[in-house]
Amino acid sequence: MIRIDHFNVLLADDEYMLRQSLSRRISEADDSFRIAVECGEGRSAFEALKDGNIHVVFTDIRMPEIDGLELAKMIHENYPEILTVILTGYADFKYAQEAIRQEVFDYLLKPVSDEDLGAVLGKLSIKLRQKYELPDEEGSAGRSTEDIVRKTERYLKEHFREEIDIGTVADGFGVSSAYLSRIFTRIKEESPVRYLTGLRIAEAKRLLTETDEPIARVGELSGYPDQFYFSRIFRKETGENPTSYRKQRDI
Repeated sequence: MIRIDHFNVLLADDEYMLRQSLSRRISEADDSFRIAVECGEGRSAFEALKDGNIHVVFTDIRMPEIDGLELAKMIHENYPEILTVILTGYADFKYAQEAIRQEVFDYLLKPVSDEDLGAVLGKLSIKLRQKYELPDEEGSAGRSTEDIVRKTERYLKEHFREEIDIGTVADGFGVSSAYLSRIFTRIKEESPVRYLTGLRIAEAKRLLTETDEPIARVGELSGYPDQFYFSRIFRKETGENPTSYRKQRDI
């Protein structure tokens, strides 16, 4: 295992405000990820990788000169150990899916939700920790990490239908959300946000196949009061929208 202090992130997006917002949100979501470099286009992003200290690249799919897909391909060919995440809008969704089948680690749909970002960071952490070891993390108020994770898991199972703020859950244990995310990911091999998504999608699948509840109501009962967002998450997790999923299971 290679010991490092944190995972270095390169963020490439030609929209300055979006880049700044995502930079802040990544650091707040999990402080084991640090924004090391920000670039406004693909060519300078690729040049920045020559310093050899980047672990993850988040890149927008649309950028001048070298776009995100071309950048991802160049990274895969020259720096295969670096994990790449594509940022894409709906118009380019099919290209992002194709990139996943080839060399990209994952993708995020714009506008990027906290839930999607947390899930991707969790998957990145699991993958990176197969090779890298971070410094020992602090304990918390006399509670063991196993106890905190066990109680967090139980809380998520009991309250997944409600709006859940991982930061509030962490506050209850006297720890930061980033710390809670790290220990949960280390023990459960998925982030608390990812675990929460799994609970919600499993419930949605059950409701779609066992009840006649309208799609909007299924989303609401599964923890997604916004039907549009529910359909988007469900499709990303299952490859089908809720309506087609229900029809296929009714055959």
